[in-house]
Amino acid sequence: MKYVFILAALVVAGCGRVATYGPPPGAVDPVDLSRSLIPSDAAVLSDQDIGRILTARVEVPDRMRVAVLYLSHDRDREWWQQVDLGGDSFRSALNPVLRLLENERVTDVSFLPSFLLPAQKSIPLIREAAARYQADWVLIVKTEAREYRKDRVLGKDEARACCEAECAILDVRTGTIPYTSVSQGEATAVKIDGEYSLSETSLRAEGMAVERAMTENVAGLLDFLGAIGSP
Repeated sequence: MKYVFILAALVVAGCGRVATYGPPPGAVDPVDLSRSLIPSDAAVLSDQDIGRILTARVEVPDRMRVAVLYLSHDRDREWWQQVDLGGDSFRSALNPVLRLLENERVTDVSFLPSFLLPAQKSIPLIREAAARYQADWVLIVKTEAREYRKDRVLGKDEARACCEAECAILDVRTGTIPYTSVSQGEATAVKIDGEYSLSETSLRAEGMAVERAMTENVAGLLDFLGAIGSP
């Protein structure tokens, strides 16, 4: 019976959750908003500014231009040859963003001109560039891919790519981020006639994986816009 009790206790303990159930001892007084609770943070944003940001309501324009910024694409590959995701593969990978035009609020979806931004980007600089481009929203995209290759003695070589695509909407008027999402995509490609090496096949699989991940992200953003309602 003693062992049964111990086993039952272990089972119950294994099903427990790790969570915060309440304030720590002594944390019972309300915050005095007349002075900063953490003064060192004021070097970046004051408590008053943070309060204004948290209580601000972001208005979605009835008609808006969405600029797309492909922030970066990282690749985890053991192969020495590095091929950029560029040209046609780059454009086709972001084709799903054109679906945003299905929402009646969106009148234009286009790339934010690269020459408007320096190599080292930041939210204030992106916001300034978007304002010059007269974009209401900036869809910021960051992707990461992992590739696998299979060289066959018999049959055609194959390449597989797994991609994670992270998206965020920057509201140009307020500088806030009203929407974010992360999605995964996977694709396998078989080497076809006309491809000089497995690197080309791998790049094609990578573009397909990015496209599938972005399709999921765009679907979520369309749901977000749909929940806002008609203009």
